[in-house]
Amino acid sequence: MIRNILICLLFTLVASKPQNNLDPLQFERELEQNRNARYQFNNDVDDQIQDLTQSRQETREGLKVTGKYSYSDGFVKRTVFYEADDKGYRVTATESVPLGNGPQFNPSGTASVSMAQHGKSLSYRVVGVPHEGPVVKHVDSEKVHRNN
Repeated sequence: MIRNILICLLFTLVASKPQNNLDPLQFERELEQNRNARYQFNNDVDDQIQDLTQSRQETREGLKVTGKYSYSDGFVKRTVFYEADDKGYRVTATESVPLGNGPQFNPSGTASVSMAQHGKSLSYRVVGVPHEGPVVKHVDSEKVHRNN
């Protein structure tokens, strides 16, 4: 019985070994590309119509990536700082800042969006225009049923 368990454990260990289906030359090429990878980007959304914010910043230097992202929902602004490298992805810090009792909607507000990457940036703004909604008439359901 113990022999069968040991054989099963050994088989599981061998079968769970990470598989690398790349030929050695292709693997080295991809590893070299990753070692030389460099980028930096950010994006921000400040929606004062719905009272929401969202942002992200990330930098890659070779095999190491660092960054942060944040969002708010009118109650709390949450920010997460992270890094990823040969040890995997890790959250390095978090912040939570209380904002209030929920989103404050402003149909006349603005929403600003900005982003930058590879030395190029783009930004635009949306302006809310309040309007009346559809007219809803109250229907007396008893009257409708009596006429049928």
